[in-house]
Amino acid sequence: MIDFDILKRFRPGVKNRVALDIGSDSIKMLEISGASEKPALASFGIRKIQGSSDEASVDAVKALSEELKITVKDLNISLSGPSVVVRVISMPDMTDEELKNAIRFETEKSIPFDINECAFDFYIQGKDVREKNNLNILLAAAKKDSVLAKIKIAEEAGFRVNVIDVDSFAVTNAFIRNYASIKPARTIALLNIGATYTNLAILNDGLIAFIRDLTTGLKAVSSEKAADTGPGVKSALVSLVNEIKLSFGYHENQSGKGVDEIYISGGGAGFAGMEEAFSETFGIKPERWDPFKFLTVDPAAINMDAPARPRSSFAVCAGLALRGNAW
Repeated sequence: MIDFDILKRFRPGVKNRVALDIGSDSIKMLEISGASEKPALASFGIRKIQGSSDEASVDAVKALSEELKITVKDLNISLSGPSVVVRVISMPDMTDEELKNAIRFETEKSIPFDINECAFDFYIQGKDVREKNNLNILLAAAKKDSVLAKIKIAEEAGFRVNVIDVDSFAVTNAFIRNYASIKPARTIALLNIGATYTNLAILNDGLIAFIRDLTTGLKAVSSEKAADTGPGVKSALVSLVNEIKLSFGYHENQSGKGVDEIYISGGGAGFAGMEEAFSETFGIKPERWDPFKFLTVDPAAINMDAPARPRSSFAVCAGLALRGNAW
């Protein structure tokens, strides 16, 4: 089921939740158990993809799920990159039926793809604060071939796909769960820095105001050299910061609000020079946050400090694990 509802949560009485983050460089999996307000971390892990083919990704999923002893066959996945478009749009207030009929037309106007080749969904965030008679709508569209490719990887590894999300939505879900009391009137930037893409979400008053997948990641810099400060790291950071600066500027021009706080996650969050680069460019010290903060963890059963699987790399997985069943 294509389902982009970013606020859907898991319900009481359901089985363990499994999240699968299929990246360009690695596979990450996370399993949580329990249905209380404090669910438990059952297992998590990361595995490099040995090659660039879909078959290599399938092999990595199989190997990692066996290593983690995951027996649940239903899982949640997500998408990012140029095949996914997210827009925040304003539409006149109308009935649900009227909105369903109008949203296809609005989607066609808002995305650069042929709508017949896309899967799309929307979520009403509430009233538009600037246009009181309008609705603030979060619209997401993804090219069907990209959706089907991700589903195929999961299915060939022996799983069934429950919900398909967007990486930035998942990161936002995890962040809001961990930071429930977001300060009013603050503009917050969430940056999930991966190998190929950096997922950027900007929240105004706790609602998504802007989302973009930046085409700069840190794949050129090995995760084994996070403490390196050589030319390769500096060049990658400069490119990343410049792209972020353009996006921040665009958001400020559209909304009149500058970014107040920056939170970073992802495999690239721990690289040397990251804090200095952000502080010098934006005058804001970025905070590296823990996506597992909301989970109960048994330290005798799970090693949370393994350097090969830093917690910040699992922001997408943590958000996916919060998603509810589609059936």
